[in-house]
Amino acid sequence: MKELLIALCLFGWIGLYGNQLEEKQQKSIQLQISEVKQILEGGEWKPVDQAQYNRLKELITYIETRPIDSVLNELNTDLDTSQLWIKREWQNIAEANKIEGYIRAWEINNSLINLEKKAANDLVPESIIVPEDEFVGMYAKIPLITAGNIQKLLTDSLITLPDSLQELKEAARQSHAYGKIREADSLITHYLEDARKIYNLKLVTAYRDSVITNYRANALQTYTDQLKKQYTDSVTRHNLKILKAYNDSVSLLVNDDFARRVEALIKHVNHTPYELNIINIFNEASTVKLQNDTIWYQWVWLKNAQNDSIGLRFENIDKHHVRVFVDEMVNLSRITQRESKIVDKVHLDHQFDQKLTKVAARKPELSPWKLGGKVYSGFTQTYINDYWSKGGNSSASALATFAYDINYSKEKLKWENGIDAKLGLIYYMPDEGTTAPRNWHKNSDNVEINSRLGFSAFKEWFYSAEVNFKTQFFLGFKSNNDEVPNSSIMSPAYLTFSGGFDFKPNKKISTFLSPLSIKTTYVLNPEVNEKVFGLEEGETRRTRLGMSGKLDYADKIIENISLKTRNSVFINFGRDNEGELQLFKIPDFDTETTLDFKVNQFISTQVNLHLIYDKDVESKWTDDSGADQSGTRLQVKEFLTIGISFKF
Repeated sequence: MKELLIALCLFGWIGLYGNQLEEKQQKSIQLQISEVKQILEGGEWKPVDQAQYNRLKELITYIETRPIDSVLNELNTDLDTSQLWIKREWQNIAEANKIEGYIRAWEINNSLINLEKKAANDLVPESIIVPEDEFVGMYAKIPLITAGNIQKLLTDSLITLPDSLQELKEAARQSHAYGKIREADSLITHYLEDARKIYNLKLVTAYRDSVITNYRANALQTYTDQLKKQYTDSVTRHNLKILKAYNDSVSLLVNDDFARRVEALIKHVNHTPYELNIINIFNEASTVKLQNDTIWYQWVWLKNAQNDSIGLRFENIDKHHVRVFVDEMVNLSRITQRESKIVDKVHLDHQFDQKLTKVAARKPELSPWKLGGKVYSGFTQTYINDYWSKGGNSSASALATFAYDINYSKEKLKWENGIDAKLGLIYYMPDEGTTAPRNWHKNSDNVEINSRLGFSAFKEWFYSAEVNFKTQFFLGFKSNNDEVPNSSIMSPAYLTFSGGFDFKPNKKISTFLSPLSIKTTYVLNPEVNEKVFGLEEGETRRTRLGMSGKLDYADKIIENISLKTRNSVFINFGRDNEGELQLFKIPDFDTETTLDFKVNQFISTQVNLHLIYDKDVESKWTDDSGADQSGTRLQVKEFLTIGISFKF
């Protein structure tokens, strides 16, 4: 009895554990089915092979409804071949914006905006030449007033006769004098004819201006559209390459994970038992489970109408085979075959068409005026006490520069204005017992104002006229012991008028060639020796005729290093004070080059080299023998300074 109770408890525990295990396995397989169906039916991923896809659908159908063993064999073959199960078109990648290297929509939008700015800088409207074909037939399109229809000016209130003519006409009519009436009508006719020509000229000018404006706007838009198309095409090719490479790498991982899930489903099918129910004549049922990889047996009792019993032992071999034994030496033979059922084919075909969203372009309206300037200041200080063995003097130096440009550009007209000023001072600590009138000295003092007006000739060439003015701010002394200045404001001062051609291939370089220039030198301070600057004694100004040229260049060499150079040359057509012809001598030139090393937004280092050669300026020096010499020499000034700069 004790053994029977233990056996019953054992069988009860096994049955309970088996039910829990079966429920847990069923929940797990339902999760696998749900995940596989989500991938197959989600639309993001598409099957590589349609027949293989159909077998997967049949697998899901088998688990949920009916068996299809042939599908399992084919799926096992698919697993062994390691082929792709699913694929995804690159247009369906939802996480495209998170892929490294992928150019996103906002980046494309910013680049398109920058391309519009670049196009506006590259293709200046004033440089676009309008072909004459654009003006063909324009007179037929303009409502011009003919000579025989000048009264239209009055009837349409386009003009009003002056009071003087109206009074003259009224007086002639009241006098009834034919001669006065004819004279008044003649004056009115002449007035109307002149007004008609002026009115027609305004119509023609307005029409030409509108044609030019529209043509240039269309040309700029066409150029902008070309730049945008080239950019968007390159972005499309780049993004397609990135997406394909990313999709291929992800596809391998997804297919590996998908294959593992399919393999788990196949194993589940292989190990899930078939239940075979056997019912005898008295409707007593016995259930026989057929499954793979499991060997077990079960007795089934058959009966006849007399309730005679015979025992049958069923032994499981696999899902498709069972061994039956009959007791009491009774042999039975039974063949059972279940009908196969054909499962309807399931087709899944999702089509997607995704394109890049078009980006709306913004067209900024630019002012014809451009203003900009830069201020720079630097300071150097040195202190040496009385006990410094190597000697020297304490000193302090300061340099300030100012530059400002006011430029106008609209259609064919350009007007460029600029001012450049520099002032540098050096202060020396005076020695005990010295009586020098001053302890400071200038190392830089000049101001230059330039104004150039240009009208577009063709392409990058302009007809130009220029005015240039140079002078200084304060008194200048040759040495600290001098009490008489050798220069001051307007002594000297140079005023140059030039006319010629201006060539601007880009924003970095500008050249100006003037076949005729008028240069005037002023020395207005009576204390300054005018002879030093090429004037006769007692003269306050002297004018020279010649030709001149300029070359200006500014560009960023490398990051944080900029170069700016301004060069001018003047060839004098006349003679000097000794009567020598200056045309074939070395021309006068003035060249200044500045290197700007930018440390950060406000701090920078400047290196400046200034060379001047002017045959009218007299330099004085002492030779090796101690004798005083004078003549024309190359003037050189160089400085290096660290300071604070600010652009505005």
